Amino acid sequence: MLSNILELPFLAAGQYPERISHQFRSGKKIESRTFSDFALSIRELTAGFQELGISRGNHVGFFVNNRYEWSVTDYALQALGAVSVPRGSDTTPREVQFIFHHSDSVILILETVSQLVDLSDAFTDDDWKRCRKILIVEKSAGGIPDNLSGKISFYDNLFSRGRELLTLTPDLIEQLLSKVNPEDLLTIVYTSGTTGNPKGVMLNHRNFVQNVVANTPRLGVTPSNEEITIVMLPSWHVYERAFEFVCHYAALTIFYSSAGRFAVDLLEVKPHLIISVPRVWESIYQKTIRAISVMPVVKRNLIFMFIKINQLYLESSHYLKGGYISLTDRSAFRRFFSWVNHSLTRWFMFPGHVLAGKLFKPFQAKVGGRLRIATSGAGSLPKYLDEVFNSLGITIVNAYGMTECAPGILSRTFECNTFGTTGIPFDNTEVQVRRDDGQETATGEKGVVFARGPQVMSGYYKNPDATNAVLDDDGWLNTGDLAVRSENGEIIIVGRLKDTIVLMSGENVEPEPIEDKMKESLYIDHAVVLGQDQKQLSAIVAVNEEELMRLAVELKLSPSEVVIEGSGSIEHEGIYQHLLKEVKSLISKEQGFKRFEFITKILPVKNDFSIGRELTQTLKVKRQYIQEKYKGLISRLHYDANRKKKK
Repeated sequence: MLSNILELPFLAAGQYPERISHQFRSGKKIESRTFSDFALSIRELTAGFQELGISRGNHVGFFVNNRYEWSVTDYALQALGAVSVPRGSDTTPREVQFIFHHSDSVILILETVSQLVDLSDAFTDDDWKRCRKILIVEKSAGGIPDNLSGKISFYDNLFSRGRELLTLTPDLIEQLLSKVNPEDLLTIVYTSGTTGNPKGVMLNHRNFVQNVVANTPRLGVTPSNEEITIVMLPSWHVYERAFEFVCHYAALTIFYSSAGRFAVDLLEVKPHLIISVPRVWESIYQKTIRAISVMPVVKRNLIFMFIKINQLYLESSHYLKGGYISLTDRSAFRRFFSWVNHSLTRWFMFPGHVLAGKLFKPFQAKVGGRLRIATSGAGSLPKYLDEVFNSLGITIVNAYGMTECAPGILSRTFECNTFGTTGIPFDNTEVQVRRDDGQETATGEKGVVFARGPQVMSGYYKNPDATNAVLDDDGWLNTGDLAVRSENGEIIIVGRLKDTIVLMSGENVEPEPIEDKMKESLYIDHAVVLGQDQKQLSAIVAVNEEELMRLAVELKLSPSEVVIEGSGSIEHEGIYQHLLKEVKSLISKEQGFKRFEFITKILPVKNDFSIGRELTQTLKVKRQYIQEKYKGLISRLHYDANRKKKK
């Protein structure tokens, strides 16, 4: 039985020493490391760190992007009982200073010397005084501030020195492993706050072990199968970090990719499984639909027909396995009638399902051709993406969690992959959907998700008020997310309590389902619904540049006539009306929306959204940042009935 996370690489190295653990680009070459190499690297860096004085209880600010050394560092710090405080190398100097200072870190790990130079103005004299050592991954001959040169060590020196030290204590890791306790604090992860300063989530070995043990069977991974995955999410993000722990547990090969190379790497590496976020699938969907739309009409209609046939087949198959959405408790007769209906549907659609499997091979090849399963997390997966990709033979399972649970709470399974749900609780996990009075909701009734299990954090670092606000004495965590429970026990996440919009009429609106539906349009990359204390809803829509320019050509417009320089808003009347018509066709009674959920006005803007500003690291929109950025335009949208129209 796994007792701590530090065991993972050494168990894999013992069983599969020559299996590839990591692959990554170095210049134009692809380099590989075996599990034996990986374990040795951890031993060497641990010895090097120990000589520098890193010890149990030290907090270590760790600002490095995805790379082999990231994972080695993570385990080396665990071995010494130090607490990692990670974030990416693109973290702003102000955030680095806040995290380093608030976390009481005494060691600073950076990727490059240039990061150190950028921090010179952000760090106070007290920060530098408390910082005992500065460790830098990439060696550089110059650029080091004179006043800090005595504190700096480069990784190549640490590895070589560690190699020498291991000749004296070859069993160093074994000695340290015996001292690791499941309750030991492993990391403090600062959440990506959209307002104010982020909170430091304290996670221990037990929290991550629960995720590894619970998630491994759901992904269907096992050490007996040699599989490879591509990762592109930041390693410091708990969703990615927990997945990499699963990979080490199951002796999978990790290939480090990036957002810019992800599509190419899918074709070259041909992964067996991947984890990603909804925005990535939205991007792939838009490219897929765009490719289908330019096909000859007969072929195009044939593909859409077989997508629908396969969708009906899969939905009926899921139903017969117990996977379905019913927001009312049905009688035995109605359940039996539905069972008969789905049995017949599955039988009639089976020939089409077989043909679809052959027809959709080219689409499957776009993600490598041997993708067994993909997990979407760190945000709600819109149902239309669920239906289209699974119908194309690209199996996506939805998962739900949060940093405070390291991160897993719910997921669908390969065997019961119900479109539109977030699945069932992980093993050893309790989930309740509660009303305002604390009682559990009835089937189909909306409430707040509460979770309890061994993955729940111990609290927020040095923030007891925030901890007490979400964590009660019985160990129940208030996630702040809204959900309904299906008749069969599956959970459907419908929004975030703090994002609920209350109209002047008193109607409560959850923006996420509306935004997800709007993003079905090829024109819309991102959407933010507005309307707090207003009569009606409106929305900011970030428009896809390629589709916008295509529309401009159709309307015989130059780029300068489309986008207002400075504000980035799109105000040409022809384009505005085209986009508004598109939105209204999606958010309509025919699409299942209530009248008070209709979008009456839009604010189209150029999509210049980027990570760290409008988007989080997992590509979710930062609502408050976006509303602040466009507050002048939003004010005009809400209150200026005579909006100036450019013709």
